[in-house]
Amino acid sequence: MAELPPTDTPSLLARLPGVTALALTIVAKADLSPAIIELELAGPLEGLVAAPGNDLMLAVPVEGGDGSFRRRYSIRSIDAHTGRLRLWIDRAAGGPGARWAATAELGTTIEAIGPRGKVTLDTLADWHLFIGDLSFLSAAYNMAEAIEPPGQALFVIEADERSHLPIPALADGIGVTMGIIERHGRGLDDPTGLLAGLAAIDFPEDDGHVYIGGELQVVAAMRRSLIERGITAEQISSKPYWRLGTSNLAHGEPQKS
Repeated sequence: MAELPPTDTPSLLARLPGVTALALTIVAKADLSPAIIELELAGPLEGLVAAPGNDLMLAVPVEGGDGSFRRRYSIRSIDAHTGRLRLWIDRAAGGPGARWAATAELGTTIEAIGPRGKVTLDTLADWHLFIGDLSFLSAAYNMAEAIEPPGQALFVIEADERSHLPIPALADGIGVTMGIIERHGRGLDDPTGLLAGLAAIDFPEDDGHVYIGGELQVVAAMRRSLIERGITAEQISSKPYWRLGTSNLAHGEPQKS
C-alpha cells in the first residue's frame, strides 16, 4: 500500500486548496431518530462558503491519538451570519465519530477543516435522484433543499426502520418522490434492497442527475445498475462514505482495496 499523506492540520491545509481550520463548539444536541444524532455547532463561520453536499473533516478524539484522526461529515445546514452549522451523524456503522457524537457534551470544542467534497448539486439538471443509506442523508437533503423550482427530487434511502428516517421539507414547486427501503435484516453491504427500490423508479424525462452515497460495495452496485439502465457516467456523482468491516483511514476516507 502506498504511504498515506499526513493528516496533521498544517499538512492538510497545505495540500487542500480552499479549506480552513475552525474551532467549533457544540451548542445543541438532539437524537432525531434512534439512528441519527444532530449536532449544532458554533464558530467563526464568516466567509466560509460551502456548496450543498460539502463536508467538514472533524479531528475526532481517540484514545492515545494525537488529534489528527479525521472523520468527514456532510454539512446539513450552515448560517455564516449566526455562526451556526448542523451535522447529522449516523450511528449505523458504529465508528469513532459516531461514538464521539453520542458521548460529547455541550460546550465540547472540536477542530474542523473544510469545506470539502466534489459531490455537489448539478444546477442544470431538471430532476435529481438521491440514493444511499443514512450516512448520505445529510448531504442528500442539503442538496435537495437547494433545488430551484420547478424541479424534481427523488429519493431511494435505506434504513433499518422507516421511523429512523426524518422526512425533508422542500420548497413549494419541487416535486418529491420518497422511496424508503427497510433493511429487514440485510447486511449493511447488501445492495439488494436499494437495487429493488431503484428498479421501481421510472426516470423522468429531460436531463437528470443521480447522487449516490453510503457503503462502498453498495455504492458500486448502484452505479453499475444505473449505467445498465442507460444513465451515463457524467450523470452520476457517487461517494463511498464507509466500508463494512474496515475502519476508514486516518484522513476519513474508506479503504478502497
